[in-house]
Amino acid sequence: MTPDRAPGLPAGQYRPARAGDLLPIPDWIRHHSLRSWPVLLFLALICVPAIALVILGPAPSASTFDHVAWIFAAYFAVAWLLLLGIIIRPEHVTRTMLVVVTVIALVTQVPLAVALENALHGTTSNLGPSIVTVGLPEELAKALPVLIVALIYRRRHGLTPRDYLFLGAVSGLAFGASEVVHYFTVNGVVEFYQTVQSSIPTIQRLIQTGHSTSTSVFAALIGPVLFFVLDFVWRFITDPITHACWAGLTGYFIGLAATGRHRWITVSWIGLAAAAILHGLNDWSRVNGHPVWILVTILSGVLFLGYAKVGARGDVDAPGAALPPLWAHEPPPQHAPAPPAGQPPLPRQPGPAVPAGSRPRRPWWEH
Repeated sequence: MTPDRAPGLPAGQYRPARAGDLLPIPDWIRHHSLRSWPVLLFLALICVPAIALVILGPAPSASTFDHVAWIFAAYFAVAWLLLLGIIIRPEHVTRTMLVVVTVIALVTQVPLAVALENALHGTTSNLGPSIVTVGLPEELAKALPVLIVALIYRRRHGLTPRDYLFLGAVSGLAFGASEVVHYFTVNGVVEFYQTVQSSIPTIQRLIQTGHSTSTSVFAALIGPVLFFVLDFVWRFITDPITHACWAGLTGYFIGLAATGRHRWITVSWIGLAAAAILHGLNDWSRVNGHPVWILVTILSGVLFLGYAKVGARGDVDAPGAALPPLWAHEPPPQHAPAPPAGQPPLPRQPGPAVPAGSRPRRPWWEH
């Protein structure tokens, strides 16, 4: 192999090139971090579009549309999960908790929300009904998995409000993915068929009158169909994260009560009420699709991140906490200056004492 220059070596000195520099297969074998489940999940995510398109095939059926819808919904939900995990950095959430929340959410949320909305005759035509008959039922359905986890784990894992906020966000991601698939499979095909059917008479008139130009056909058929497709694409991307923000508010206040920092009757309803109001505003016909809609979305994200920041304070003050507050600037490690040439190196200074039995906390994805 051709030798290459080694950093820090005098001119004219080289080290042999290693095989791992050119093909890092041995690193996959030696380093656990390259085989951790977030890395494997990343590899799976980049394969999802190809997998979905292969399943869809050249002649898709109704069942394959359902499968592909679930694949894409899960794809964006998991991508948001990885990002939220990096931002929030929950300290005590384990993979088992994530599985419990996700399974309960997928089994209970959509049926419960649909049943409550039907019983309340859900409507978004006015703000009050939009909050009470749509926002509140769906937020209640998303709170159920977090409440179950609180009952199971609160005395054994020392969960903090920030952990509950993250679990609420996971519940919201599952609900958002389930809702968009439900909406797509129940209403999507019908709406697409109606869009095409309503455009056919217009195209026929254009042909009969000799105005069947490409611009006219686009305005009559391609434009509405393209808008319909883009609308569903954005639903797959945005529905999980908006529901995660609202459910995270509910989860944070459930955490305040479950950790004993406040009485249940005092705080448990605050997050639910805030999430229901934001949800109702988001779905209100006078807001949804209008410029105010953007402000509601921004407010939802700001509140979610704000509570994540507040929840981080308690984690840092807790005994044994090792990570800095959320988004805190971490200065680079300070190294002692190199001794002058010809002098022996300075003795290494002992670091701070570490309490017996304590160990650094692992990242949330390794729990």
